[in-house]
Amino acid sequence: MELFAGQSVLITGASGGLGKQLALDFATQGAKVALNYASSKEKADKTAARIVAAGGEALTCCADIARSDDVHSMVNQVVEVFGGIDILVNNAGLSIDTPFLEMRERDWDRVVDVNLKGPFLVSQAVGRHMVAAKRGRIVNISATSAVVARSGNANYAASKAGLNMLTQSMALELGPYVNVNAVALGFVDSELVRELFTPEEVAQAANSVPLKRLTTYEETSAFVLMLASNAAGFVTGQTIPFDGGRVMR
Repeated sequence: MELFAGQSVLITGASGGLGKQLALDFATQGAKVALNYASSKEKADKTAARIVAAGGEALTCCADIARSDDVHSMVNQVVEVFGGIDILVNNAGLSIDTPFLEMRERDWDRVVDVNLKGPFLVSQAVGRHMVAAKRGRIVNISATSAVVARSGNANYAASKAGLNMLTQSMALELGPYVNVNAVALGFVDSELVRELFTPEEVAQAANSVPLKRLTTYEETSAFVLMLASNAAGFVTGQTIPFDGGRVMR
């Protein structure tokens, strides 16, 4: 059986990386998928075309999630086309690493806008529909950086720490109808990680966790889908590390 047959999901930042993998996997499990993007229209359209070619339903939505007008237009579009939103994955994220004393105010603002204000705005808009429908799942993509500091990462770490508390606040206020959880990611073996870090840093990251490896987009997506499914129906308000044991140490 398809886990999400007849359900609709909105994924922010779905033009590439984990967002793209989530879109494909939710579609494989029968969900109608709305792919949000801010600028990468071609990538989002290609992923949506793959879903439709495989017999699924997909919709692309251009929106800057840090702008309330964009968010409300996007959510209204998805509700009009799909009839509602059963699952929201706040996946969009931004990192602009800079030493603390050199960090520009605009870089602080942009990272916090995308990583924290965005999930607030989107979850609020979607949450109203979920509460009215008396059902829903929200999964926030957080990071272990929220609890394990590293240099040059103050804006990103602070935004993800805020997202973890936002997760708890939403779980309290949107219950009993909506489950809200977060996944705190460690290092994902991806092109982006290998662009940002040297081979030595990637190897060090893998060796620093008990499982001695990085995770993958496919593995991470499977975990998010589990949290969005009925299998996690009694789980809410949790930020769950998905990091190979890094936080444990």
